[in-house]
Amino acid sequence: GIAYAKQVNKPVILDFTGWSCVNCRKMEDNVWSDKTVLSLLTNEYVLISLYVDDKTDLPENEQYISKTTNRKVKTIGNKWSDFETTRFKTNSQPFYVLTDHEGNLLTAPKGYDTSIDGYIKFLNEGIRKFKNS
Repeated sequence: GIAYAKQVNKPVILDFTGWSCVNCRKMEDNVWSDKTVLSLLTNEYVLISLYVDDKTDLPENEQYISKTTNRKVKTIGNKWSDFETTRFKTNSQPFYVLTDHEGNLLTAPKGYDTSIDGYIKFLNEGIRKFKNS
């Protein structure tokens, strides 16, 4: 994801989501489906969806004890949940983070908000900051 974003010179949107996240589906159905939002997500960003409830086991050599929760991180979902909690001090979904190729924030992350205009402003601000960095 990040390597591809660097290759195509686009900012990244990290989408912290879940298979069983009702509000995530609402955002996808009601906000991401908007023509302008969809165009921005498709043409201006590299979208990386991180499923915090993915039950797939991590290989033994990739499992670790979380420094934040002091619990063993055993699944892909645990890994993304731990990353969200450790890096962004939250564990809610949906949670959207706009970054450059180095992981630097382009604008304040955004949670559940069904305002299409607000989401377009959020995405455009990230693009503006990325192009000016």
